Amino acid sequence: MWSQLNHHDIQHKLWRTKKRFALVAAGRGSGKTELARRRIVRYLPIKKPWSNPMYFYALPTYGQAKRVAWEEIKKLVPKHWILGEPKDGEMVIKTIFGSSLYVVGLDKPQRIEGNQWDGGIIDEFSDQRPGVFDKSVRPALSHKTGWCWMIGVPKRFGIGAVEFKDKFYKYMDEAADPDFQSFTWSSEDILSASELESARRNLSSEDYDEQFRASWVSIRGAVYHAFDEVFNVVSEATYKADVPIVVGQDFNVDPMSWVLCHVAANGLVAFDELRINNTNTQASLDILHQKYGHHKAGWIFIGDASGRARKTSATSTDYVIIKNDPRFPNKTMSYTKANPAVEDRNASVNALLCNANKDRRLFVNPRCKWLIRDLTSLSYKPNTREIQLGPGLGHMSDALGYIVYRLFPLRTDHKITSSLVTRG
Repeated sequence: MWSQLNHHDIQHKLWRTKKRFALVAAGRGSGKTELARRRIVRYLPIKKPWSNPMYFYALPTYGQAKRVAWEEIKKLVPKHWILGEPKDGEMVIKTIFGSSLYVVGLDKPQRIEGNQWDGGIIDEFSDQRPGVFDKSVRPALSHKTGWCWMIGVPKRFGIGAVEFKDKFYKYMDEAADPDFQSFTWSSEDILSASELESARRNLSSEDYDEQFRASWVSIRGAVYHAFDEVFNVVSEATYKADVPIVVGQDFNVDPMSWVLCHVAANGLVAFDELRINNTNTQASLDILHQKYGHHKAGWIFIGDASGRARKTSATSTDYVIIKNDPRFPNKTMSYTKANPAVEDRNASVNALLCNANKDRRLFVNPRCKWLIRDLTSLSYKPNTREIQLGPGLGHMSDALGYIVYRLFPLRTDHKITSSLVTRG
């Protein structure tokens, strides 16, 4: 049974819209997905001139559709509406009204083609393949004058981000096409103050504006856009004998790039770096010991996943070489099976450099010249999330990113709940 939901004016207008096509750009946890799921389920008992109305709920990929939407949508459909058992393999629900609801992934547009649909939802539109609506979905809605909502966060990046933005702004003016209408609202209208404060602490200003304020943030070239050399590079970011040394490692042979840090005051201090050309893990450990072998307060080694898999000699991986080196007492090691997504790692670094509350929790010593060069110089190729890598760039910031993602991952402190319009 659906629970009573709270009123929100723009959500209410969306729910009542008579437009065939709605473009919805709204923040995380703001209710757009829950509203869309309820919308599609609500249409199942509506009688049509034909006996077999068909509806779809689409996500960018089949795996995402099955993981994110299928079980939740099954819960929303009243059991006494369902004819037989929902087909988990096909992700289809048949109803006693003659209607059907399909959950699909649009990584293969042919899943939507070949049928004529009465209505549907395209979720995570910023991550949908460009042209999928115009070339595959809209033609499949034409014979029945079907409707469609296109919903998502207004992302700067994503395979369909530019198309989503262009369509959203184009159809803000209904005169552009009377079948379309755009709707937007912020998570700040919906979520609690504690949840929003958690997000501000853990996201950079640009990421917060995009993800929670539903703002169309302009794409900027800098990968580490939150870095400010005036504020983040400080001579006070120094070695402390009584604090464990965290060693962030990028295991490229040329150059081997390691950054040395301390965790301090809910943040991170990068006080030194090792950048060694044409070397191996054992030689790098020798240099680390020469510089800091006197350190007794403990060590934390954090590196990329290749440190567990790529062999630097005939018999030992980088991971085992470090583990077996007796010169680093009180040692902790952290190597994941797979590297985090680059965009997640960089977002974690940006949030530590300067979050949406303007708090800076990552400081770099001026001697870390290669790290500073990365933080200052790395940029994206225009309108993409592909990083432009010049000679020698990227390795030291990768080493830092593994530390930050492991010790200061993006998170919220509370479970996000949504506030939506009531049924009607």
